[in-house]
Amino acid sequence: MITIVGAGMSGLALGHALADEGQAFQILEASPLPGGVIRTLHRDGHRMELGPQRLRAVPAVIPFLDAIPCHRHEAGTLQVQVARHGRLHPLPTSLLQAAGTSAISFKGKLRGALEPLACLLPDREGQSAAQLLRRRLGDEIYRAFAGPLLGGLYGSDPEEMEASRTLIPAMETMGMGSFIFRFLPRIQLKARSQTGGSSLLDAPIVLPIDGMEALPRSMAADLFRRNPGRIALNCPVHRIERLGGGGIRLETEEGILESQAVVLTTPPRITAQLLDTIAPDAAQRLRALRVNDLALVHLQVSSLPPSLGFQVALGEPQRIRGATFSGALDGTGDTAVVYLGGMLDPELVALPDHEVMEIATREFTSLTGLPSRPLHLHRTRMPAWDRSWEALDGLTLPEGIHLLTNYTGRPGIVGRISQAGALARTHFGSGPDLPQATLRGQTP
Repeated sequence: MITIVGAGMSGLALGHALADEGQAFQILEASPLPGGVIRTLHRDGHRMELGPQRLRAVPAVIPFLDAIPCHRHEAGTLQVQVARHGRLHPLPTSLLQAAGTSAISFKGKLRGALEPLACLLPDREGQSAAQLLRRRLGDEIYRAFAGPLLGGLYGSDPEEMEASRTLIPAMETMGMGSFIFRFLPRIQLKARSQTGGSSLLDAPIVLPIDGMEALPRSMAADLFRRNPGRIALNCPVHRIERLGGGGIRLETEEGILESQAVVLTTPPRITAQLLDTIAPDAAQRLRALRVNDLALVHLQVSSLPPSLGFQVALGEPQRIRGATFSGALDGTGDTAVVYLGGMLDPELVALPDHEVMEIATREFTSLTGLPSRPLHLHRTRMPAWDRSWEALDGLTLPEGIHLLTNYTGRPGIVGRISQAGALARTHFGSGPDLPQATLRGQTP
């Protein structure tokens, strides 16, 4: 029997993959709801996403989307923009658009045109994502387009992110914007081979009609139907120990559970606490990982254009880092979420709520020209994926313990579902549908 700690997207996707493999499993979730960071808030007639705002309908995700109604937008129908020099510029999606963009000077365009030749240069070991992007695209295109797009994925500073851990995997599997892919044909070919013949950027953008929370809710409900009782909510795990016979003993809120394997999908701090007894070195390495504090301000906006939103170019005076035009995704046309803080502005998240919301509202309206008012402020944290990730080099885990997380593997919903399937196939394989283990009290 396999125990999964955490019923976020990683845990739920792994549960489905194990069920497909015929393996017995138990999911333990500390909170009263599945979904992890995926949360949808309904207030005063507005729907606000507190976690991921959207996802791409790639083959790994489509089976889970078929069960829920979704808004669907074909690739390329919603524009991405970049804020530079006090106004918004469309992100170029072709060489012709790149040549005509007002966001880049003529000199910057000439430098960018040399990128195909720069791709032939060997990469430097240990270089930062910023260094690699500057070498290939030049400083101006890096600051205007590539840096904001990459840093926006993690709320981080590309100067502090190692290229081999973040930039290359992001280009290969998630995409950073069509402009970059047009200039990196080799990367595009790799991405197409990993997403069933098409780039991730070619996949439709979808948003469940009832909000992103509908996705994990539907996945959990399906698991309940297929495997009654195999998700235990309000059941935090307090301690993990090795058993003499090679198994693993978990102390939970509901009692004791014995398992042949444990998969941890929890945040670094919680994972480190659970590993303290059986893997103290791994726990110490996980505690070294840096997280970024972010603020999300949801706004009510008048007449949003058909756009995914914008990122703010590096070096601009604004404190907001970008915005998602959520109303353009869900059909309401009247909401947006603004991102602030992160590694580039860590002091901002220490400000009082009203000051953060005032900054978000003022700067959003200044850049877009659209009147707005604040609806809600949500504070969250994201793995930084900076050079502190070097602590994971050489990380070893006891036999039977696995990590399936957004800080040890591909981030994002698509990445979590894909890696859950890979873990189920490679480590657990197919097997008989074993009887489900049940939690038992401290005394027999």
